[in-house]
Amino acid sequence: MKRAEKIGEATINGKQVSFFTPPHDEPDFPWVDHYELLRAFVGRSDAKALVSKTRRFKDGQMVSVSAKNGAKIVSIIPHGIAQALIGALDNANGHGDEDGPAFNAYCRAAGEFCKDHWPQSLEYMLAAFKNNGGPIMRVHRPVEH
Repeated sequence: MKRAEKIGEATINGKQVSFFTPPHDEPDFPWVDHYELLRAFVGRSDAKALVSKTRRFKDGQMVSVSAKNGAKIVSIIPHGIAQALIGALDNANGHGDEDGPAFNAYCRAAGEFCKDHWPQSLEYMLAAFKNNGGPIMRVHRPVEH
């Protein structure tokens, strides 16, 4: 893995959320600050607790990696994990996984961020879609028969 670097911020639900280069050399979407993303939708203590509870898969493997955000070391997660996490938040609040207000706010902001700060070729974006999360997610994808 390589060191992720901050590439910018987007405003999501009125809060600044940082985006980073992927921590690997494969095609992928920008990764997002785990705490800041949750903080865009829940209070500080809830966001902190949720980061702690969602840093690992059930088997113990890490979902997130550490990155430098200014003077702080933060937890960052891949776009696919961010979508699932925010979809679960919407679901817990009585909305559908992929049509709730938080999910839509995150996806719109992430799309705009990519357009403005992570321009890639169509081929790269298609490869990123198939490789969302890179090595971290590949370990947890179901085997196709």
